[in-house]
Amino acid sequence: MLQELGRSSSSFMQNTIAGGNDNGRKELAVQVVIVEAHVLLREGLQQMIRCLPQIRISACVSQAQEASETIKPGDVLVIGSSIGVGDCLECIRETRKAQTISGIVVIQQQLRPETAFPLIKSGAQGLLSEKASCRDLELALIAAASGNTFLDQRAREILNDRVSHVPLHFTKRELQVLPLLRLGLSNIHIAQRLSLKEKTVEKHLTHIYEKLQTRSRAETIVRIQALQF
Repeated sequence: MLQELGRSSSSFMQNTIAGGNDNGRKELAVQVVIVEAHVLLREGLQQMIRCLPQIRISACVSQAQEASETIKPGDVLVIGSSIGVGDCLECIRETRKAQTISGIVVIQQQLRPETAFPLIKSGAQGLLSEKASCRDLELALIAAASGNTFLDQRAREILNDRVSHVPLHFTKRELQVLPLLRLGLSNIHIAQRLSLKEKTVEKHLTHIYEKLQTRSRAETIVRIQALQF
């Protein structure tokens, strides 16, 4: 992705078209707030996102501290690669505290386990490395806007390498919830699939998080993938 940010706007359009159409795209536009300190990377992200169907930029700021003041309920926050991990974590904390937002997508260069895990645990729903594509960014934004999770290939590899494969005991109902959670379905969709109330699904998820010793939906999904449910 970071190499793509330096290309012309026509190249961005070609890359987006090459990714093909997705029938699962949301009909309503996803509103995005970009935080990126580097001028060229910020302009590149704007050009790329403007080429994505049904995704709109509502604001673009250069400092992480400005995000909580700019973002509105329902927006998706995109934190660019020039923002350090410490500032990313602080930005996520302050934004979560200040506003009700749809989701957060973080782009990081040289993604490592010691940076990936804190970002996921802090509540980032999308995590993209320097190897991410324009298509990965689109999928991450759509997932975050709908309350789901998207990790690019590099992020999945890092997290899979660090999770335990020790088998755990789950109830019959939890075993029904696990594969649906792994697919990235939201609580309401899991409830519909299993003919349950949404609050009942939330209770099962709480027990699953406790057994897996995870603190976020994204971290739990990665752990489930490693356990091959």
